[in-house]
Amino acid sequence: MAKTKEITIGEQKFTLQSVSPSWYYDFNDECGNTGSGKRKSAKYMDGMFKNCVVSPAEVKAKGMEFFDDNEDLKTAEKLIAAIEQFLRS
Repeated sequence: MAKTKEITIGEQKFTLQSVSPSWYYDFNDECGNTGSGKRKSAKYMDGMFKNCVVSPAEVKAKGMEFFDDNEDLKTAEKLIAAIEQFLRS
């Protein structure tokens, strides 16, 4: 069963859910975060948001596009850091 956690960034609440370690490492490989591959940071963040954020539903559905639409790099960066910390806890 996936573990969940509610966090707050600024004034916005997010509910996170865990993913399997295998999925996490395969996705990191796919995005070039391991080895000598070219990093695809936006693809990585998009996939993590779509697979690890339960709510708000708009973030789960749109991923990086949600933050692009709102021109909100700050929250996106804080959210990816929080997701990575949550997955390792």
